[in-house]
Amino acid sequence: MENRRTFLGLAAASLLPVALDAQVPVPASAPAASGELARFPLTGKFEGFDAVLFQLVIPPGRPTSGPGHRHPGPVVGYILEGQMRFAINNEVERVLPPGATFFEPDGAVHTTSASARTDGPTRALVFMLVPKGSPLTAPA
Repeated sequence: MENRRTFLGLAAASLLPVALDAQVPVPASAPAASGELARFPLTGKFEGFDAVLFQLVIPPGRPTSGPGHRHPGPVVGYILEGQMRFAINNEVERVLPPGATFFEPDGAVHTTSASARTDGPTRALVFMLVPKGSPLTAPA
């Protein structure tokens, strides 16, 4: 429980600048495609883990991946632009608007991940805690 609270605190702190001023325009240098923005090795209680910041860009009306996947650790996300269709563990799908957040506990199967828009991309900032050097996704 202590590790989960610490993880959630780290995730919240990483998203704080975005949440405080969500009206700031995206810099022209922001990546136009999904990709890892930063990866930091952790120490102390989290030795052997990396904190990863990832930008997720979903083209209009398209899924991000195949039938389902999981991540090697917990995930916290913040919708920057567009609307994201989201569900884990075959739960009822939700549509997340800009400013919404989502959480995927360790081991959850991400069963729905797609753009709910047809007129533009959906972008999210995603924070993950993963074993050092691991890939960010694996088949369900």
